[in-house]
Amino acid sequence: MPKLNITHLSERLKERLEKLERGEEVSKKDIEALLDDKQIKQLNKLLGEQESLRQIHKRPKTKEEERAIGWKTKLEVRIEIYKQAIEEAIDRVAVGIRKLQEERETKAARIYLDAYFKAKQGADKASAGNIALTRAGFNKPSQKNTKRDKEVWVTEEALRKQFESELTDKEKEQLAMVREIEKFKVNRTK
Repeated sequence: MPKLNITHLSERLKERLEKLERGEEVSKKDIEALLDDKQIKQLNKLLGEQESLRQIHKRPKTKEEERAIGWKTKLEVRIEIYKQAIEEAIDRVAVGIRKLQEERETKAARIYLDAYFKAKQGADKASAGNIALTRAGFNKPSQKNTKRDKEVWVTEEALRKQFESELTDKEKEQLAMVREIEKFKVNRTK
């Protein structure tokens, strides 16, 4: 089974939590499979505390007595840990996604450079690198402009010219000022 990454973890934790809340039997191995070492230690610690409570106190008869002494069943402890694990997983998603993206970019760079430097003398090395990326599934398919796209652009340009010809002198002056400001912004960012 492939290793879970951070994008799948919260969903799997939620599924397992729902199973626990329904009261379905879940093995200890399955419970700990989605938790990290810190969470497993915390789970074992809380279960140990409940064991010591069971040795000191008799089983409470009412919910108020249970709350007063901190009595919980194993299921309640597991549910509590899973809820905390879900919150932590959701908090770590952004960092995890950035890490996955960096790994993907590193892998793509390695593939490109390997092909680039292994290209034969006289061959186009950049092309060899791009071909290797495409074979590995990294290059996006190039967006091709269809005939319809070109027709739409021509129509848009014709409409723009028609609308500009119908503008008053003051509106034309304002349009010219807007275009100058846009040119200034573009030049400034370069």
